[in-house]
Amino acid sequence: NVLKYQLEDGSWFCLRPSGTEPKIKFYFGVKDSSLQNSEQKLLTIKEDIMNRL
Repeated sequence: NVLKYQLEDGSWFCLRPSGTEPKIKFYFGVKDSSLQNSEQKLLTIKEDIMNRL
């Protein structure tokens, strides 16, 4: 029971219910040319998704 969304740039995020607690877990994945760029992209995606909830 998972919702996984693929973004145009190859990044993704996934939502799934916890199996033991009443909460939703979020997972994120990104790719970029450097660690610094990947970290910034991850932060941007996380903020955008969480602001929409």
